[in-house]
Amino acid sequence: MDSMIKSIDINPDWFYHRMQLEKLEDILNTGAILSRRKLGYQKMNHTTWNGLDYISLSKREEELIWNSSYNRFISSSYAFVLGSIPAEKTEYIEDNNYELWRKLSKLFPNKRFSPYEDEYQVKDEISLDTVVGIKIPDRDKKFSSVEYYKEKDWAIDVVLNKLGSNLESVPFIDVNEGLQIDRCDIKKYMKNRKGE
Repeated sequence: MDSMIKSIDINPDWFYHRMQLEKLEDILNTGAILSRRKLGYQKMNHTTWNGLDYISLSKREEELIWNSSYNRFISSSYAFVLGSIPAEKTEYIEDNNYELWRKLSKLFPNKRFSPYEDEYQVKDEISLDTVVGIKIPDRDKKFSSVEYYKEKDWAIDVVLNKLGSNLESVPFIDVNEGLQIDRCDIKKYMKNRKGE
């Protein structure tokens, strides 16, 4: 098999969903990213803006800094890169009064709210057939939060081990550099990148 790293255009219409290692096995087994309700949860915590029935996605909008779900959750993480899927744009709200907006979501079930300007939501589930790539963590982790970035958990060896033979044809993507890296080259790429 020929190894391949190539330049690509990063599609501005791609969506990103943070890959959580503790949930990855279930996602791979079901072949889909599921909402909390579909996973069997009946309660939300006080910061669950997407509720029980929706899955949060981010878009990469470079002009956003502070009100960006991409910067907060995606930039420092591995993430599923999703192609063209029907996702609902949330309405940005500056007031972080979660209880008020949760009540409004119940009154207007087709309206979604978020404290982030680049958040989108999908109801119930997203098939892994829509995954076009796996985003690698940005080298610059200036937006990352300790709660979302633990370097030891995000070693490429750990991710590859969890993926196993799943999504083998799906490339890794370095969004900042505009590069697509085949699985057979990703360990070498990450090692070389870390050394720079």
